[in-house]
Amino acid sequence: MNLVTQLVDIPLPASIPWWPLEPGWYGIMFVVLLFLIVVIVRQRRRWIANAYRRAALRQLQSLTVHDAAVMNQVMRRTAMLAMQCDNKLSQIGGPWYRLIMNSSPEAIFTEMQLIRLEALNYQSSKHLSQHLSKSDFSKLNQLCQRWVKEHRFEH
Repeated sequence: MNLVTQLVDIPLPASIPWWPLEPGWYGIMFVVLLFLIVVIVRQRRRWIANAYRRAALRQLQSLTVHDAAVMNQVMRRTAMLAMQCDNKLSQIGGPWYRLIMNSSPEAIFTEMQLIRLEALNYQSSKHLSQHLSKSDFSKLNQLCQRWVKEHRFEH
């Protein structure tokens, strides 16, 4: 007779249930849920606050050489919405250039590019392609888009 065949398995205890949890776990879940709600609310506020940027970028991306005069207007409108005031936006020339240059962490435009951008306002749409090459337009448009993405104004 073989003794091994007479062995009986040890009965295992029942598995430990996950629910109900200890009170500390409910506290941790509450804190995590509260943190997630705060993060979602802040992201939504940021997304809503940057709606003007998305609209300006869409408008800049849809421009052609014949619509180049609109770039400066888009930048002014973007600055007006970002600053929530328009007293500085009626300025032209040097004060406007300084406002644009100081609103981004690093210099995006040169003063000559800003002068050229502002001069486009006074060109007729028929003659824009004569005064502005496609590569110059593309460069100015990319700089405008970069400024719209990166600008920050002190409130």
